[in-house]
Amino acid sequence: MASTHLETLDMDGYVATIKRTSRKGSVGFRLSSGKVVILAPKDISASQISLILESKRHLILDKLEAQDRVTSQTPVMSQVERRYLCGERFAYLGGELVLKVNKGRAGACFVDAKKINVNVLNTKPDLVRHALVIWYKQQAQKHIEQRISYFAPIVGAWPKAIEIKTYKARWGSCTSKGLVQFNWKIMMAPPTVVDSVVVHELCHLLHMNHGPEFWGQVMRVCPAYQDAKQWLKNEGRNLGLD
Repeated sequence: MASTHLETLDMDGYVATIKRTSRKGSVGFRLSSGKVVILAPKDISASQISLILESKRHLILDKLEAQDRVTSQTPVMSQVERRYLCGERFAYLGGELVLKVNKGRAGACFVDAKKINVNVLNTKPDLVRHALVIWYKQQAQKHIEQRISYFAPIVGAWPKAIEIKTYKARWGSCTSKGLVQFNWKIMMAPPTVVDSVVVHELCHLLHMNHGPEFWGQVMRVCPAYQDAKQWLKNEGRNLGLD
């Protein structure tokens, strides 16, 4: 009979849940709703499973991204119901902005005195939300480009392109072709947390793995990385507009 005890592995960008089974020899995995579940024999250690996952890193991240694309097009029920009305508060770089909705040129957003002004043709919640997402993506592009310009010379690696994406289960990614991608929702985190994600992906340009040299480089450039990582682990699920 399979064990009901569940273990977890923090694989950087996603958390894998290990489900011990009576199967022999092989390790399998399945992805559902942005979650990775590992089906593993009882006699395989967590460290061995971690190595297997590391070898499949790009495959798993690609599949998670594919699920993210589907999920982003599918309406979901909000845990904290947003009405997108004047006075609601939205996180931004560790602080808060108060929403002010105005009728005006569609989609135009600007920040003034800690207020985020959203101009829409009408005040339907979906139109306000759409305008906010566009604004957050624009801010992410500008802010992250600036932080990459700062950290790239320190790391010693420069990306060939920077993209802002909508992810459900991770904060950034790096490809072997030099493309770095970031989740716009990271703009709701404190600046030090954003920096940690930027440094992490830049270091992947030098080391496409999570070996000792990679982590040594991350910690050299961002000594408070573990604190930022813990912050995301505790608070990351609360970032976003849903």
